[in-house]
Amino acid sequence: MAYEAHLTRADLWVYDKEPITFEEVKALTLPDGFEAVEDGTFSDGAVSIDLGKCVVCTSPDGVKNFLIFSGGAPSFKMLSEEDAKPFIRLAELLGAKVQGDEGEVYTRDGVHWE
Repeated sequence: MAYEAHLTRADLWVYDKEPITFEEVKALTLPDGFEAVEDGTFSDGAVSIDLGKCVVCTSPDGVKNFLIFSGGAPSFKMLSEEDAKPFIRLAELLGAKVQGDEGEVYTRDGVHWE
């Protein structure tokens, strides 16, 4: 089952009054594997979903994950802590953190509670 995580500078993502914007991320020199897309689409062959502005993260084995900007702190899906690692790099560039739904923070060293 997928779990949602968020990029935020706030103490708790749900209270982020100045969320990271697509334009802010697009202005960065993105790490390898990341691409800012104006009109993103997710498709698994059977279903196609319009994502709008998003950041696509493509792993070395070709798996794509999407940072979605839909109001509030941008979010992405993760199946394991491993899925957070590329987004941790992106968060560091933004002076932000990767935070799970329950407030846990994902870092290069693991998961912890603030």
